Amino acid sequence: MSGLAEMLRRYIADFNRGDSAAYAACYAPDVVLINGSGRELRGRDAIVAFYSEFRGQADRTIELRAVIEGEGVIAAALRSRFVAKVDGVELGGTSLKAGDAYELQSMALYELANGLFRSIRATTIESRVVRQEAQS
Repeated sequence: MSGLAEMLRRYIADFNRGDSAAYAACYAPDVVLINGSGRELRGRDAIVAFYSEFRGQADRTIELRAVIEGEGVIAAALRSRFVAKVDGVELGGTSLKAGDAYELQSMALYELANGLFRSIRATTIESRVVRQEAQS
């Protein structure tokens, strides 16, 4: 595994643990993130603040399914699972109740400058809602 793929794996592991200091260290100060729903976040602090607040509403786990490296760029196939902690979490155009899950497959393009992510653009390929009562 090369350095870029390993960096991405560490970044995802840090994100999954909720270690904002560790995953934020992968961002350039002026990083731009556009998530799968089209929300644009500008700057390291804005991204960390968004996900820190979101963690109060839902848990998210990201799985790296495949990675392709280029010169200063990483393309990744990702699987994410969100589990609502409270009622009323809005994801994918639907409202989740506590215990409901939202699962998605996405592709993300990570562009790097000086060894840090300067741009992250994601697009959702498919998604589904799993209601808590259907999980029992």
